[in-house]
Amino acid sequence: MRKVSIESVEPGMILARSIYSADGRTLLGAGITLSTPFIRRLKELGVPAVLIKDQVIGDLTVPDVLSEQVRLAAVQTIRHSFARVQLHADKGLEPMAVKTATSDIIDEVLRNRHVMYHVADIRTFDDYTFGHSVNVCVLSVLTGIAMGYNELELYDLACGAILHDIGKMLIPLEVLNKPGRLTPEEYAEIRRHCDYGFEIIRHQCEFSLAAAHVAYQHQERFDGSGYPRQLKGEEIHEYARIVAIADMYDALVADRVYRKGYLPYQAHEIILAASCRELDPNISQIFLQNIAIYPIGSTVQLNTGDIGVVVDVNKAFQSRPVVRLLYDADGAPLKRPYELDLTRHLTVFVDKVLFEEHVKELTTPHYQEAK
Repeated sequence: MRKVSIESVEPGMILARSIYSADGRTLLGAGITLSTPFIRRLKELGVPAVLIKDQVIGDLTVPDVLSEQVRLAAVQTIRHSFARVQLHADKGLEPMAVKTATSDIIDEVLRNRHVMYHVADIRTFDDYTFGHSVNVCVLSVLTGIAMGYNELELYDLACGAILHDIGKMLIPLEVLNKPGRLTPEEYAEIRRHCDYGFEIIRHQCEFSLAAAHVAYQHQERFDGSGYPRQLKGEEIHEYARIVAIADMYDALVADRVYRKGYLPYQAHEIILAASCRELDPNISQIFLQNIAIYPIGSTVQLNTGDIGVVVDVNKAFQSRPVVRLLYDADGAPLKRPYELDLTRHLTVFVDKVLFEEHVKELTTPHYQEAK
């Protein structure tokens, strides 16, 4: 299974994982052979990429800390609750439904605590906010577990994380969804989502004040450059410092209408750089330990020129995955593909991660002739 951008999808490819809308409807089921009309419709629905089966790499499964069922149920819950808040800010939030979704996430992440995060979810552009909320929750819980949090601490952290952006539901849609540059007044209104979120959550007795402070402080920065209060360092609640990192990471790797998502290794470098200024450096290090730099299914080119697919990740040495080599340095398919564990071959390393279009370019006869 590998991720392919919708622009690179071709008729005849087979879906490896079902595609859902935020309301739980199956847009296309796993095993469907994609046709031109299907591909066109997915583009119209704003699906940025799909996970497809690949005969060359075989039945390669990308592990996930959260099952498809639990993720889908959580996204539906957040979508419904957020929509209610837009209509009734004072009583729209459904705390019991949110608590159930959050508890299910915690239970499943605890069971899969040793699984690395591989960024395998696919969401439509319109469903970004809801999928983002769930992903931030998952990433925050993973980090909390690594920091030794007990279940009560994980629960408060998770509730704050999954609701961190709920204040955006009170921002006028014409401002929130504006495609162009915001005016100073509009930007000031966007920044108020932290205040709005704090007020919404703190008036619900089912959630702790710590969870409300996550919504209030997740845009604060370790160096004091954030908002709304320009807090710095340990003045910022630890839960909010965790969520700030998870929020930034998921925003980076997500495909948006105006840009492709950053590759995980690029997002890793950005988080690492920001940990010197904007993000808590100690928590950033713990956070990154759970994130695959080169997720399973990534197509990579080694410094030898050979091209292959990541089939396993060495958690202790993330920059040295196991790669199944498929093409030689000239772009010719290998008659007998084989696996190379980079922890055992220290002079060999990943030189670059390739998008689908790059693989095509490097492995076509035209490219070989040009060489």
